[in-house]
Amino acid sequence: MLFATIDGLISFFGGFALAAPLTEGKSTGTHLTYAVLCVLGLSFVHHVLGAMLFRTTVGKFLFMTRVVRADDAGRPRFWQAVRRWLLGLTWLPMQPIWGLLGDGGDPYEDGCGLRYVRSRDLRR
Repeated sequence: MLFATIDGLISFFGGFALAAPLTEGKSTGTHLTYAVLCVLGLSFVHHVLGAMLFRTTVGKFLFMTRVVRADDAGRPRFWQAVRRWLLGLTWLPMQPIWGLLGDGGDPYEDGCGLRYVRSRDLRR
């Protein structure tokens, strides 16, 4: 969860930082619209393209974790990474509710045929 928090903070604050110069002199509503679009865009680039190219994001890199395909430990495919990103956008905010109402299982575990592995286990 720590690497997900770091990745979320990067997307959130980075998105607002990207939106600031685009909305100079514009209304608050315009700024918030641009900020949401920038947060989602940066999140997409960070989680989808980062996972495809480097098998990691900044948060996962700091904790020496990689994202790999569950079947052969290869790089994630584009649509796998997109589905995982969309699942994360819906699953992470719902975790507290799922913990109260769910059966204790984690529907995000190995989502979309991808999983997290420690870097040192990947070298073997």
